[in-house]
Amino acid sequence: MIPLAGMPQVIVIHDLSEARRVMEGMAVSPPGVSIMDRKALFRVVRLKGLDVRAANILKQEMLSRGGEVAISRDVYEMRGGEAECLVMGTASQFERLLPKLKEQPFGLRAVGESVAAALAHFEQRHPTCHACLASADRPMVMGVLNVTPDSFSDGGDYFDADAAIARAWEMVEEGADLIDVGAESTRPWSEGVGVEEELSRLLPVLRALGGELPVPVSVDTSKAAVAAAALEAGARIINDITALRADPEMVAVVRDAGCPVILAHMKGTPGTMQEHPEYDNVVEEVYAFLAERLNWAVDQGVAEANLLVDPGIGFGKSTEHNLALLRQLRGLRCLGRPVVLGASRKAFLGRLLGIEEPKERSVGTLVTTALAALEAVDISGCTTSVDNAGGSRSAGLVPGGPTGGALRRVGTWRYGSRGWRSTRTTGPRQKSARPVAVMCWTWPCLCRPAVPVKPTLWPIRSTTGP
Repeated sequence: MIPLAGMPQVIVIHDLSEARRVMEGMAVSPPGVSIMDRKALFRVVRLKGLDVRAANILKQEMLSRGGEVAISRDVYEMRGGEAECLVMGTASQFERLLPKLKEQPFGLRAVGESVAAALAHFEQRHPTCHACLASADRPMVMGVLNVTPDSFSDGGDYFDADAAIARAWEMVEEGADLIDVGAESTRPWSEGVGVEEELSRLLPVLRALGGELPVPVSVDTSKAAVAAAALEAGARIINDITALRADPEMVAVVRDAGCPVILAHMKGTPGTMQEHPEYDNVVEEVYAFLAERLNWAVDQGVAEANLLVDPGIGFGKSTEHNLALLRQLRGLRCLGRPVVLGASRKAFLGRLLGIEEPKERSVGTLVTTALAALEAVDISGCTTSVDNAGGSRSAGLVPGGPTGGALRRVGTWRYGSRGWRSTRTTGPRQKSARPVAVMCWTWPCLCRPAVPVKPTLWPIRSTTGP
């Protein structure tokens, strides 16, 4: 089920200062914050929209089991209409609490079921998904291929169909697990193109790749006509940055095709999204948006197993908003769907690192890819695949990561002029090469950064070997 009642979300709290900030934002009194902050370093679930009576019952039930519920004074004094709660406890305390809620009034039965689903999703290592994505037992890297003249990071490089086709094979050789092809720029302040123009750019590439490419192809579009033609030409996945909102026919296309669809958060449109984006709480609002879109898609007949979510880094968000979302990526797993992250070469990385040229932001991209793997993100989109594939898989092997820290060989690699490259057999464009090394298990960096990194942002230890 999609956990909607109470909008439960596991909040990842790393230290006491973060716990205090969350409670202070809910108007908990200073003495209350001091008493409860140390109890937050377990499982911490935020609930919204509860009846104040339900919130008080919930607090008493969790207290009796050794846990705690932070609420405002107004809620405690039974004032106001709706309540927010921060429920804190160990897994054992939650297990003893949730069955009891089934017997309680004021909507607590539904809230208990929703919290149980959210916690189960949060602990789930590999969400159930479509067969074309179900084989991976590690974070996947999605190679981003822009067949446009004006995309922000590589516009024009692969506008020619032959160049795009060659690049698709090259990204697979570099380690990409799927290829995302976009024929319409969605950079800030872009105006978009019509269906015919988008198809004229896209279809020659898809038809040439046909069924030969050994990895699935995703198409980045918000137009139903483009999606239908792309699926007929061999695409397997639709990546819709509008989360099925732009074209009313899109939901029928993906439903009838039975294909996976990525639902992304975007505030506004590409032409307006970066005009002073504002949120009261960007993490809560993005989470609530994705939960609503998932529920809507399921109501329209889309199989839940075919849905993926993307917080939409850089789509209607400031640098601060993007960083807040990156800090709470793991909480998106409460939705029970695979999480996709696209931060490659984004402008906020340029601002943080002081780098204007998007193609020189590789180190920032590599760090966000490794961070995504550590935070149990399932798919990371990258314009360059070679180092990001290694970084994602290495980070995924860290204890607590999505592969549970189980050390395993994830591919044989060779070193060349373009860095470390996979030597696995991928198709007719694969060049034979004698393996000279295997990929190192070390995180966070596989190659020497091209630019200095500010240590206050991301401390990276560089190495010169694989």
